[in-house]
Amino acid sequence: MSKIRAALCITELEIGGAEKAFTELAAGLDPARFAPVIYVLRGEKYHSGKPSFLPILRQRGIPVFFLDVGGPFTFVRGVRRLARLLKEQKADVFLSFMFHANLLGRLAARRAKVGRVFSGIRVADREHRLHIALDRLTSRLVDRYLCVSRSAADFLERAERIPAGKIAVIPNGVRPPETPSPSPLSGTAEKRILFVGRLAWQKGLDWLLSFADEWLGAPEAQGWSFAIVGDGPQKKKLERMIARLAPETARRIEFLGWRADAAPLMARAGLFLFPSRYEGMPNVLLEAAAAGCAVLSSTCDGAEEILGGQSAPQTFTFGDKDGFLSKFRALLASDAARAELGRANAARVREEFSAEKMIARYEAEFLSES
Repeated sequence: MSKIRAALCITELEIGGAEKAFTELAAGLDPARFAPVIYVLRGEKYHSGKPSFLPILRQRGIPVFFLDVGGPFTFVRGVRRLARLLKEQKADVFLSFMFHANLLGRLAARRAKVGRVFSGIRVADREHRLHIALDRLTSRLVDRYLCVSRSAADFLERAERIPAGKIAVIPNGVRPPETPSPSPLSGTAEKRILFVGRLAWQKGLDWLLSFADEWLGAPEAQGWSFAIVGDGPQKKKLERMIARLAPETARRIEFLGWRADAAPLMARAGLFLFPSRYEGMPNVLLEAAAAGCAVLSSTCDGAEEILGGQSAPQTFTFGDKDGFLSKFRALLASDAARAELGRANAARVREEFSAEKMIARYEAEFLSES
């Protein structure tokens, strides 16, 4: 039996949740049945000197092509080049991740007459009406939408009027940490509150820091620090916000920058905060849960699906300051509660959100004929 020639397309390969899931999938496809090729909209120079997943893909020997698409003026050229490359590959199936790759990719895949075209929906994109309109306009070019969460699928049905029969849900999957997570009860967890993610408006850190004097000043938070791991366009704004806080509060907040060792930091943290405005299924929240960390997350898309029956004490509505403060203080007040939540989170991720299960679901879609 000949291998299925799988074309996998993404906007870029910088460190991020969608990019990590994409890399996990590409590297994890069964080599006996699939021959993957990667297509990246951004150019190779764009990735130079930046942390990215490119070394992992090259280490696995997976071919990677860069389309050098940097804006609307290079979009048409990108469609033509990708269509030519797909014809040369003789691709059987095509899967894209993220809006720009979805739009350009489906146009190129149909031009190249690829057998099956899949669009990966990574986020319920409520902020960009043009994106919604363009996706709806080109939806006839897609055989199957693969959504990262049930809430993202519901949004696709409601906002873009995509038939339910054309949609499948494949949650992100992560691998468990190599070493067991410390428990707050063992005394090895730090009195550190942790955020990991891109420093962008979407992630909600500006809202959280706007009243940091209140939550870091709570009696239950005495002796705790807040660490921010990541980088992004809001960093300078967030630094200015911290400078305006009370000196005692500001002293307990630190920027750690982008870190390759985020997983051990999660395992040692006493509480993981995730105040995002919107998501699809946040990979970093899965990783924190897999590390056995108690979390406090907004009810962004995918969060309640990740946390399951333990979501009530670990979620709040974005913008509800009082709701956040209540849940935050309750979690910090009880080492035992955080330890139990961390154990439940890790068990749920092992059972429901393994990388192996995610890859198997994509493989089943690729093997399906309808």
